[in-house]
Amino acid sequence: MTSHSSKFGIFNFGFIENNRTFIDEINAMVKEGTPHTEFKTFNIAFYNAFKNGELKYLDKHGNVKNESESVYALYSTGLKNEDDQEIIAYFYRIRPDKNWTGIYFTTEPNLKKEIKKNLLFRIGKMAFDEWNDGFQFLEELSQKTIPEKWSYQNHESGIPHPILKSFIENTLEKLLKDKNQGKFIMSDDEKHGLFNSGLLDKFFHDIYIIVEIRKEDGEFEYYNPIIMKSLSDLSKRKFQKDGVLLNHPDRLPDSIDFFSDIKEVTFNNSIPIDRSYDKFTHIIEERIDRFPPDYQKKDTTELARALDNSINYAKAIAKRNYKLVVPQYRPQSDKLQLLMPIYLSGSFSKQPDFALVLDLEDGIYTPETILPLDAAYQNARLIAKPDDFWLNPDDI
Repeated sequence: MTSHSSKFGIFNFGFIENNRTFIDEINAMVKEGTPHTEFKTFNIAFYNAFKNGELKYLDKHGNVKNESESVYALYSTGLKNEDDQEIIAYFYRIRPDKNWTGIYFTTEPNLKKEIKKNLLFRIGKMAFDEWNDGFQFLEELSQKTIPEKWSYQNHESGIPHPILKSFIENTLEKLLKDKNQGKFIMSDDEKHGLFNSGLLDKFFHDIYIIVEIRKEDGEFEYYNPIIMKSLSDLSKRKFQKDGVLLNHPDRLPDSIDFFSDIKEVTFNNSIPIDRSYDKFTHIIEERIDRFPPDYQKKDTTELARALDNSINYAKAIAKRNYKLVVPQYRPQSDKLQLLMPIYLSGSFSKQPDFALVLDLEDGIYTPETILPLDAAYQNARLIAKPDDFWLNPDDI
């Protein structure tokens, strides 16, 4: 956080996962009859809360700390829900040395429950009662899959196989969103779930994952995933679906489909890229921390020219190499996007500086944001293992 000007807001404070939906989310929570909140007023309220020192910082146990030691940053929105409870907005980060991610809405009782849950080892929506079980699960999964690099060469992680962890958590996220596909199977007694991981073992067999299901406050929660070793794992759990024991290979779920047409994941060089003032302002001013350090010191006009030229460079190469621009799945907005490598210096002899995220909207590619290469790889790996020309975990 370097800018505390009047333009300072939630996008400067942290990465907003739900940037297109958070206003709808808070409006859906407020008491009936409350005037709807709009982005401008919400952002001003956040700025004032930050400026006036009203943000409260908590550590992973929920104890009040200063910002440098905290993993939660929260403040009161001044709004109440139907039960007349105060609505809290908060940001979260896995560790104090990581960047803030948000923005989420809850109440004080629910925040306490969330803090308790986050003390467990989690893989997205799945949690383990014991941390060691989570580590062991990822290790076992990495050993069973077709050999692949599941960690980065230059990015240290406190979690083993971070790429694999991201792959599994986002696969389940997509499966739960696409319930109509029926590829996440819940047992009739609602005690267990089964899904296809989308991975193959060394013998080219599908890897299936079984989870425990618990109902908490009317919501399904997923615990202690294990790798299914044989159909007997389902029989032992009396896993029935529609009154029939799930013990035949033909009844096991397929892997998820992220796209139905190859055009959805292929860059079309004839489609224009929107380079509007608003898009460039967002990328350059609100994502300046993702630019290389020497570029962060340049003025916005110079950065805009460098970004403009970089897009032209990438388009020229993509015309000759259709694999340059790769697809990604973005779970927060449940959509397919494209990742374009950006070389600000114009030199293609080293790694790109970051990836430009492109949305296809109304026949135009819209620059959504920019991503560091580790985040870009994790999102791209959900669709397919990227070509290693520029997105290679051995170089990231």
